[in-house]
Amino acid sequence: MIKFFRNIRRRLLRENRFTRYLIYAVGEIILVVIGILIALQINNWNENRKADIRKHKLLENLHTEFRDNLTELDSVSREMDKLILSLEEVFDHFKPSQQTKSKTQLDSLLSKALYSPSWRPSEYLLNNLGNSGSIADLKNERLKLLLYKWSRLMNKLRDVDQSTGEKGDEIISYIKQNGSLRNVDVNNHNFRYRRSLLGMDNSNLFLDPEFENHIDDKLFMYQQTRNVLKELRLVLVQLIAETGKKEYD
Repeated sequence: MIKFFRNIRRRLLRENRFTRYLIYAVGEIILVVIGILIALQINNWNENRKADIRKHKLLENLHTEFRDNLTELDSVSREMDKLILSLEEVFDHFKPSQQTKSKTQLDSLLSKALYSPSWRPSEYLLNNLGNSGSIADLKNERLKLLLYKWSRLMNKLRDVDQSTGEKGDEIISYIKQNGSLRNVDVNNHNFRYRRSLLGMDNSNLFLDPEFENHIDDKLFMYQQTRNVLKELRLVLVQLIAETGKKEYD
Protein backbone atom coordinates (compact mmCIF):
# COMPACT_ATOMS: atom_id res chain seq x y z
CA MET A 1 0.00 0.00 0.00
CA ILE A 2 2.82 2.42 0.89
CA LYS A 3 4.60 1.61 -2.38
CA PHE A 4 1.37 2.39 -4.23
CA PHE A 5 1.17 5.84 -2.61
CA ARG A 6 4.85 6.48 -3.32
CA ASN A 7 4.35 5.79 -7.03
CA ILE A 8 1.40 8.14 -7.10
CA ARG A 9 3.42 10.89 -5.42
CA ARG A 10 6.19 10.53 -7.97
CA ARG A 11 3.73 10.79 -10.82
CA LEU A 12 2.10 13.86 -9.25
CA LEU A 13 5.49 15.55 -8.89
CA ARG A 14 6.26 14.90 -12.52
CA GLU A 15 2.90 16.44 -13.41
CA ASN A 16 3.49 19.45 -11.07
CA ARG A 17 0.31 18.68 -9.13
CA PHE A 18 1.77 19.71 -5.76
CA THR A 19 -1.51 19.96 -3.78
CA ARG A 20 -2.48 16.42 -4.54
CA TYR A 21 1.07 15.36 -3.82
CA LEU A 22 0.73 16.75 -0.29
CA ILE A 23 -2.57 14.95 0.20
CA TYR A 24 -1.08 11.62 -0.79
CA ALA A 25 2.03 12.29 1.33
CA VAL A 26 -0.14 12.95 4.37
CA GLY A 27 -2.13 9.82 3.58
CA GLU A 28 1.06 7.80 3.48
CA ILE A 29 2.12 9.19 6.88
CA ILE A 30 -1.28 8.38 8.35
CA LEU A 31 -1.03 4.82 7.07
CA VAL A 32 2.41 4.43 8.64
CA VAL A 33 1.13 5.75 11.99
CA ILE A 34 -1.90 3.46 11.86
CA GLY A 35 0.37 0.53 11.08
CA ILE A 36 2.59 1.33 14.06
CA LEU A 37 -0.42 1.66 16.37
CA ILE A 38 -1.84 -1.64 15.18
CA ALA A 39 1.52 -3.35 15.69
CA LEU A 40 1.76 -1.92 19.22
CA GLN A 41 -1.78 -3.03 19.98
CA ILE A 42 -1.07 -6.54 18.77
CA ASN A 43 2.13 -6.64 20.81
CA ASN A 44 0.30 -5.45 23.94
CA TRP A 45 -2.41 -8.03 23.35
CA ASN A 46 0.19 -10.77 23.03
CA GLU A 47 1.97 -9.64 26.20
CA ASN A 48 -1.30 -9.50 28.14
CA ARG A 49 -2.23 -12.92 26.84
CA LYS A 50 1.13 -14.34 27.95
CA ALA A 51 0.70 -12.72 31.37
CA ASP A 52 -2.77 -14.23 31.73
CA ILE A 53 -1.45 -17.66 30.81
CA ARG A 54 1.31 -17.35 33.41
CA LYS A 55 -1.16 -16.19 36.04
CA HIS A 56 -3.61 -18.99 35.34
CA LYS A 57 -0.83 -21.57 35.39
CA LEU A 58 0.42 -20.23 38.71
CA LEU A 59 -3.08 -20.39 40.19
CA GLU A 60 -3.51 -23.95 38.92
CA ASN A 61 -0.27 -24.93 40.64
CA LEU A 62 -1.33 -23.03 43.73
CA HIS A 63 -4.58 -25.02 43.73
CA THR A 64 -2.58 -28.24 43.76
CA GLU A 65 -0.32 -26.93 46.53
CA PHE A 66 -3.34 -26.05 48.67
CA ARG A 67 -4.88 -29.49 48.14
CA ASP A 68 -1.66 -31.19 49.21
CA ASN A 69 -1.47 -28.91 52.24
CA LEU A 70 -5.02 -29.82 53.21
CA THR A 71 -4.19 -33.53 53.13
CA GLU A 72 -1.19 -32.97 55.38
CA LEU A 73 -3.13 -30.66 57.68
CA ASP A 74 -5.81 -33.30 58.27
CA SER A 75 -3.14 -35.88 59.01
CA VAL A 76 -1.31 -33.62 61.49
CA SER A 77 -4.61 -32.60 63.09
CA ARG A 78 -5.39 -36.23 63.86
CA GLU A 79 -1.95 -36.62 65.43
CA MET A 80 -2.55 -33.51 67.54
CA ASP A 81 -5.90 -34.84 68.71
CA LYS A 82 -4.16 -38.03 69.87
CA LEU A 83 -1.48 -36.00 71.63
CA ILE A 84 -4.05 -33.83 73.42
CA LEU A 85 -5.79 -36.98 74.68
CA SER A 86 -2.44 -38.34 75.89
CA LEU A 87 -1.63 -35.08 77.68
CA GLU A 88 -5.07 -35.09 79.30
CA GLU A 89 -4.48 -38.65 80.47
CA VAL A 90 -1.11 -37.64 81.94
CA PHE A 91 -2.87 -34.72 83.60
CA ASP A 92 -5.31 -37.11 85.29
CA HIS A 93 -2.46 -39.02 86.96
CA PHE A 94 -1.18 -36.11 89.04
CA LYS A 95 -2.51 -37.07 92.46
CA PRO A 96 -1.11 -37.71 95.94
CA SER A 97 -2.67 -41.16 96.19
CA GLN A 98 -0.96 -44.30 94.95
CA GLN A 99 -0.71 -44.71 91.18
CA THR A 100 -2.95 -47.27 89.56
CA LYS A 101 -0.52 -47.69 86.69
CA SER A 102 2.84 -49.40 86.81
CA LYS A 103 6.10 -47.57 86.24
CA THR A 104 6.29 -49.06 82.76
CA GLN A 105 2.77 -47.87 81.94
CA LEU A 106 3.54 -44.38 83.18
CA ASP A 107 6.70 -44.27 81.06
CA SER A 108 4.67 -45.34 78.05
CA LEU A 109 2.16 -42.58 78.77
CA LEU A 110 4.93 -40.00 79.05
CA SER A 111 6.40 -41.21 75.78
CA LYS A 112 3.14 -40.42 73.98
CA ALA A 113 2.96 -37.03 75.70
CA LEU A 114 6.45 -36.08 74.53
CA TYR A 115 5.42 -36.37 70.88
CA SER A 116 5.24 -32.91 69.29
CA PRO A 117 3.55 -32.92 65.87
CA SER A 118 3.62 -29.73 63.82
CA TRP A 119 2.31 -28.61 60.45
CA ARG A 120 4.67 -27.09 57.91
CA PRO A 121 2.62 -26.30 54.79
CA SER A 122 4.29 -25.68 51.46
CA GLU A 123 4.18 -21.97 50.63
CA TYR A 124 6.67 -21.85 47.76
CA LEU A 125 4.17 -20.87 45.06
CA LEU A 126 2.22 -18.56 47.34
CA ASN A 127 5.42 -16.75 48.28
CA ASN A 128 6.25 -16.36 44.58
CA LEU A 129 2.82 -14.85 44.04
CA GLY A 130 3.33 -12.43 46.91
CA ASN A 131 6.91 -11.48 46.06
CA SER A 132 5.98 -10.69 42.46
CA GLY A 133 3.16 -8.41 43.59
CA SER A 134 0.69 -10.51 41.63
CA ILE A 135 -1.74 -10.82 44.54
CA ALA A 136 -2.64 -7.14 44.25
CA ASP A 137 -3.28 -7.64 40.51
CA LEU A 138 -5.83 -10.41 41.02
CA LYS A 139 -9.30 -9.51 39.80
CA ASN A 140 -10.97 -12.07 42.06
CA GLU A 141 -11.49 -9.98 45.21
CA ARG A 142 -12.65 -12.95 47.27
CA LEU A 143 -9.50 -14.89 46.40
CA LYS A 144 -7.38 -11.86 47.24
CA LEU A 145 -8.99 -11.47 50.67
CA LEU A 146 -8.62 -15.18 51.40
CA LEU A 147 -4.91 -15.05 50.57
CA TYR A 148 -4.41 -12.13 52.94
CA LYS A 149 -6.37 -13.95 55.64
CA TRP A 150 -4.25 -17.05 55.07
CA SER A 151 -1.09 -15.00 55.51
CA ARG A 152 -2.30 -13.54 58.81
CA LEU A 153 -3.29 -16.93 60.19
CA MET A 154 0.03 -18.48 59.15
CA ASN A 155 1.87 -15.77 61.09
CA LYS A 156 -0.33 -16.56 64.07
CA LEU A 157 0.40 -20.27 63.70
CA ARG A 158 4.16 -19.68 63.61
CA ASP A 159 4.00 -17.73 66.87
CA VAL A 160 1.89 -20.38 68.60
CA ASP A 161 3.98 -23.19 67.15
CA GLN A 162 7.19 -21.64 68.47
CA SER A 163 5.74 -21.43 71.98
CA THR A 164 4.45 -24.99 71.72
CA GLY A 165 7.88 -26.27 70.75
CA GLU A 166 9.45 -24.45 73.68
CA LYS A 167 6.99 -26.07 76.11
CA GLY A 168 7.83 -29.50 74.74
CA ASP A 169 11.55 -28.85 75.16
CA GLU A 170 10.99 -27.76 78.75
CA ILE A 171 9.30 -31.09 79.58
CA ILE A 172 12.16 -33.08 78.08
CA SER A 173 14.72 -31.00 79.99
CA TYR A 174 12.80 -31.47 83.23
CA ILE A 175 12.66 -35.26 82.82
CA LYS A 176 16.40 -35.28 82.10
CA GLN A 177 17.07 -33.50 85.39
CA ASN A 178 14.47 -35.17 87.60
CA GLY A 179 13.64 -38.53 86.07
CA SER A 180 14.75 -41.02 83.44
CA LEU A 181 14.42 -40.01 79.81
CA ARG A 182 15.89 -43.38 78.88
CA ASN A 183 12.95 -45.22 80.46
CA VAL A 184 10.59 -43.02 78.44
CA ASP A 185 12.51 -43.59 75.21
CA VAL A 186 12.28 -47.37 75.64
CA ASN A 187 8.70 -47.05 74.38
CA ASN A 188 9.95 -45.69 71.06
CA HIS A 189 10.37 -48.54 68.57
CA ASN A 190 13.51 -46.83 67.20
CA PHE A 191 15.15 -46.98 70.64
CA ARG A 192 16.67 -50.46 70.85
CA TYR A 193 17.93 -50.42 74.41
CA ARG A 194 16.58 -51.72 77.71
CA ARG A 195 15.42 -49.67 80.68
CA SER A 196 17.87 -47.84 82.90
CA LEU A 197 19.65 -49.89 85.56
CA LEU A 198 20.26 -46.84 87.77
CA GLY A 199 16.99 -47.17 89.65
CA MET A 200 15.43 -43.97 88.29
CA ASP A 201 11.68 -43.73 88.76
CA ASN A 202 9.47 -41.42 86.67
CA SER A 203 6.44 -42.10 88.85
CA ASN A 204 7.75 -39.48 91.29
CA LEU A 205 7.20 -36.86 88.59
CA PHE A 206 3.47 -37.29 89.04
CA LEU A 207 3.83 -35.95 92.59
CA ASP A 208 5.68 -32.85 91.39
CA PRO A 209 3.62 -29.63 90.96
CA GLU A 210 6.30 -28.11 88.72
CA PHE A 211 6.15 -31.03 86.30
CA GLU A 212 2.36 -30.79 86.36
CA ASN A 213 2.66 -27.15 85.32
CA HIS A 214 4.94 -28.12 82.43
CA ILE A 215 2.34 -30.62 81.20
CA ASP A 216 -0.36 -28.00 81.65
CA ASP A 217 1.60 -25.52 79.50
CA LYS A 218 2.05 -27.99 76.67
CA LEU A 219 -1.59 -29.08 76.80
CA PHE A 220 -2.78 -25.47 76.69
CA MET A 221 -0.49 -24.53 73.80
CA TYR A 222 -1.51 -27.54 71.72
CA GLN A 223 -5.16 -26.70 72.26
CA GLN A 224 -4.34 -23.21 70.99
CA THR A 225 -2.48 -24.67 68.01
CA ARG A 226 -5.40 -26.96 67.23
CA ASN A 227 -7.80 -24.00 67.21
CA VAL A 228 -5.59 -22.08 64.78
CA LEU A 229 -5.41 -25.14 62.52
CA LYS A 230 -9.21 -25.28 62.45
CA GLU A 231 -9.30 -21.66 61.29
CA LEU A 232 -6.66 -22.36 58.66
CA ARG A 233 -8.55 -25.38 57.41
CA LEU A 234 -11.67 -23.30 56.79
CA VAL A 235 -9.66 -20.78 54.77
CA LEU A 236 -7.79 -23.55 52.97
CA VAL A 237 -11.01 -25.20 51.81
CA GLN A 238 -12.23 -21.86 50.46
CA LEU A 239 -8.92 -21.22 48.72
CA ILE A 240 -9.11 -24.60 47.04
CA ALA A 241 -12.60 -23.76 45.81
CA GLU A 242 -11.57 -20.34 44.46
CA THR A 243 -8.36 -21.47 42.75
CA GLY A 244 -10.19 -24.47 41.32
CA LYS A 245 -12.61 -22.35 39.32
CA LYS A 246 -12.25 -22.43 35.54
CA GLU A 247 -12.38 -18.66 35.38
CA TYR A 248 -10.00 -17.04 37.84
CA ASP A 249 -11.10 -13.49 37.30
